[in-house]
Amino acid sequence: MNGLAHKLVQVPPGVQCFVGEEARRRRRIEEAVVRVFEGWDYEEIIPPLFDYADVFASETLAAKTYSFLGRDGSLLALRPDFTALLAKIAAGRLADRPTPMRLYYSGEVLRYEPPKAGRQSELYQMGLEHLGGPGPQADAEIVAIAAECLESLGVNGWVLALGHLGVFSGLLAGAALDPASLDRLRERVEAKDPAGVRQVMRTTGAPVAVVEALVSLTTLAGDREVLDRARQALAFSEPATRAVGELQEVVGALTAAGLGSHLAIDLGEVRGLDYYTGLVFRVFAPGLGFEVGGGGRYDGLLARFGRPLPAVGFMLGLDRVDLLLERQGRSLAVSAPRAEAARGGDLGATLRWARERRRAGSRVRFEADGRTP
Repeated sequence: MNGLAHKLVQVPPGVQCFVGEEARRRRRIEEAVVRVFEGWDYEEIIPPLFDYADVFASETLAAKTYSFLGRDGSLLALRPDFTALLAKIAAGRLADRPTPMRLYYSGEVLRYEPPKAGRQSELYQMGLEHLGGPGPQADAEIVAIAAECLESLGVNGWVLALGHLGVFSGLLAGAALDPASLDRLRERVEAKDPAGVRQVMRTTGAPVAVVEALVSLTTLAGDREVLDRARQALAFSEPATRAVGELQEVVGALTAAGLGSHLAIDLGEVRGLDYYTGLVFRVFAPGLGFEVGGGGRYDGLLARFGRPLPAVGFMLGLDRVDLLLERQGRSLAVSAPRAEAARGGDLGATLRWARERRRAGSRVRFEADGRTP
């Protein structure tokens, strides 16, 4: 027996098992989201459960990846993420397909989480990727689809918090921050900690204007008017200003489409997976103290696999959606219909009767007693 002592009937920490009504409830959530995906003309893709480990070699994912040696000695890994895997497939098997490609997925990812963290290692995700389409249009499309998913599930009070990593990266263009300092800076910006931002930047030699602009990101959150303030505060930085303009275009389109009341701006949204490059967003709703899902633009990822393409996508966590709906009193649980008992001494006759009832759409259950159907 490997690892810590355990009973044979126990499951490892971080994995789950769903039975009966639990499974039906989750299936209904998945079906509702998939209907939205297909309604926007996205095509399903079922990628492999594992691939070569270097597919997932990004700084963020590597530490969370379950890897193992294949029989041929190659280093393999269970998928911790769909986006990197779909980027590889788009550059390989789908290399001859015209763009834009619209792909959706629904399935499990596995990520290592320390047992003390209390997090799940087995996660069920529903998401999509828009590969090769023009930037603002694809960004607006993705956010609109996320909104429709929440509407179709009956979620109350949902909000999409939008940011743009181009603001943060534009301000840091030319700055010499080591990886550890950059991580701390991201943490302090997202924590809305202006003193912490100044502390990280104190020894970098960055211009005062850059430091103050980074500090301002801790307060540039709220409604769409935040973007007007941001353009003024960041006017000295052309890359940051350009990113704000891109975000304004997307927000304007979403507002014109009737989604303005569900949008929030947060230019301090600077963390997440390290392949994001532009628009980023997270999904929030009352009843849950953390996001239900999110996504963003990752224009550099496909180039790593030899097919440079702009790309954007998003994901909803089925586990979190299920918990949110339960807390909001909007569970999609439906009891299974009552089964008709198939009983009889003659196995062939009983089976024939059961098949007839199944053709009529009934739910049947074999039961052994002496009665004849």
